[in-house]
Amino acid sequence: TNWASEVLDKWDYDDFKKSPEYRKEWISLTSLVYHKKSNQVFVGIGSFSAELLWKFDRETKQFTSCGYEKVAEPFDAKFHRSLELDGDTLYGGVALFHDIDKQFEAKGGRIVKYDIPSGTFEFLARPWEPAYIQSIALDRERQIIYGFGALPEIFFKYDIRSNESKLIAHIGNGCEFVESHNPVVDRKGCVWGTYGILRAFSYRTGPDAIRLMKYDPETDKVTFYKHGLPKSDLPGDKGKPDTSILGPDGLLYIGTDYGTLCRIDPETAEVEMLCKPLKEGRRLAGLAFHPNGLLYGFTGEDYDVHLFAYDTKNKKLLSCEKVHDDSANVEPVRIHHMIITDDGVIYAGENDNNDRSSYLWEVELS
Repeated sequence: TNWASEVLDKWDYDDFKKSPEYRKEWISLTSLVYHKKSNQVFVGIGSFSAELLWKFDRETKQFTSCGYEKVAEPFDAKFHRSLELDGDTLYGGVALFHDIDKQFEAKGGRIVKYDIPSGTFEFLARPWEPAYIQSIALDRERQIIYGFGALPEIFFKYDIRSNESKLIAHIGNGCEFVESHNPVVDRKGCVWGTYGILRAFSYRTGPDAIRLMKYDPETDKVTFYKHGLPKSDLPGDKGKPDTSILGPDGLLYIGTDYGTLCRIDPETAEVEMLCKPLKEGRRLAGLAFHPNGLLYGFTGEDYDVHLFAYDTKNKKLLSCEKVHDDSANVEPVRIHHMIITDDGVIYAGENDNNDRSSYLWEVELS
């Protein structure tokens, strides 16, 4: 209850670690994966207690810790947008909560391998010390993990077969956080994200400073495009990706942090604005295709979160309705990630709730 009166803009990392309530019980659900064989949703969270990986049994509705806290390093804080499933193997990348004053103590984020049947962890690599891992994407065909790191903002890859890491590029401009919420791999194995420019002799980077980039593993080259994503009419919108997914049509679908839905043609790098589901809403961090062929997403924040359905073939917004649990009289403050199971049930991870711990949301469509 002391967020506004004591914590906001006053506490730092050490204060959170000292507080039993915030260290143990203040969590955000940041990354979700569905494992069909066990019928469980694996949940990556942000927590000061290092209990970062959980599994949710869809039948019993029970959460069980995977025991990550037993193997964690002191500064391991979250699996941000960094869980990827390959068969019975779950890969993750560890993100940070601490500040730059801990750089000589914190060693950097590790890539983690979790074997689901045995419940065992293995640490594969620390891609670039002392940076931590904000997000990853897995190229299952080539067995390569790509990731964005912070701080500084970097783009890296890890080859699972050779057990080798490589820093591909620095992508930050030093003035603002510019990286995409997650990298996305297209059908040809190219990786898409964003980078930031810094204008000389200017105190501002400008409205078009966040721009698209593409990495081609065949040439080992990065293309830094001069354009970014379409922007809404809301002041301050710089077209920063809030989530990125590969569609069944081969196009890349992007939700931005100002609540717009757009897509990229990876053949031409052309971008197209599709819609803004919630006129004044910000955040669009959840996107997933349903077995019925429609694209679903969550948008909005500050307890005004909506679930929308979009027909990508006809480019038509079909619905956009507020999320509310009538039985518990509760609603999410914002959604950070979503998945849809093979039987069509939506799971969404809530995050950054300053009034309570965040929830896992389950949505069954009528």
